[in-house]
Amino acid sequence: MKSRLYKITCWKWLYRHTRQLRWLVGLAWPLHQLPRKLAIELELRRRERSWELH
Repeated sequence: MKSRLYKITCWKWLYRHTRQLRWLVGLAWPLHQLPRKLAIELELRRRERSWELH
């Protein structure tokens, strides 16, 4: 009985924390993607400039 109750509280705790994690991931993901997008943008601009020079 005690172990079952422990499992239930464990699942509740996990559920609450995964919800917080999902929220954090939702915030962090665009920030994580931004440098890559900037790098791609810079690379494209650099190539355009090199094509203009040739």
